[in-house]
Amino acid sequence: MSDTPTSVKRCLVRTMSDTIETDIHRVHVIANEILPRYHKPELSFEELRKVADGPFDFFLAPILFEEDYRRDPSIIYNEGVRREIRGHALEIARRHGFDVNPPDFIPGVEESLRGARDAGLSNMVLTTSGRRYKHRVMEEHGISEYFDEIIDRDETYFRKEQGIYHLFRKLNRKLDVILLSGTASYLRAGNNLEFATVAGNDLSVFTVALATEYSYNDEETLAAAKPKLLIRSLDELFPKLREAGGPLSEAAADRPASSSAA
Repeated sequence: MSDTPTSVKRCLVRTMSDTIETDIHRVHVIANEILPRYHKPELSFEELRKVADGPFDFFLAPILFEEDYRRDPSIIYNEGVRREIRGHALEIARRHGFDVNPPDFIPGVEESLRGARDAGLSNMVLTTSGRRYKHRVMEEHGISEYFDEIIDRDETYFRKEQGIYHLFRKLNRKLDVILLSGTASYLRAGNNLEFATVAGNDLSVFTVALATEYSYNDEETLAAAKPKLLIRSLDELFPKLREAGGPLSEAAADRPASSSAA
């Protein structure tokens, strides 16, 4: 059956930090080399996972420019502030070789990508970062072929909700999203868009928290974001989704009876 503007598109959207940018320990190293430059105390690993939110400029700005942030929380979107923090982060990353030696993929990533595709879901990546070396890494390791879309900073405009809206507008059809993330702000963004209707098309978002040692936030912080589902490994993703019903079950029901897993 061919796609039409009113047909339903079902997809699994995961964040870049839950695909290949797996090493939260690297984030800890960089953050703790930036903080002393602003006469701020270092963060323990546990403290970092309470506040980490992808790009350094987002979660460090309220700490580094605390007084300014209290007066005007929009400072996190100030491009001068963001560029200043990104400059420090890039310099430190280069010194440690983080910019040329990417961390490993999260265990089970390729299997979950294949599983999503076999379940009738489109794979997509959502990130508030730019198209950096990580995208090339995906290509070099042969997993870029699994992704229908990579939604990055140009489409998100620094806000996670905008990235999902961008996808919704671009596809111009009913869209069911399973949003998988180990970062609480992505989960909150997904919950903000749980149901929406634009130009007669419906958007629904089902949030899944991935709480592992690789996740940006710890399990407590992820749970506080109120995801629809919380899993502790990618192995749990599809069994738990099937139990929960929703987009995964509907996608399977829509598949032709003759189709089979590759």
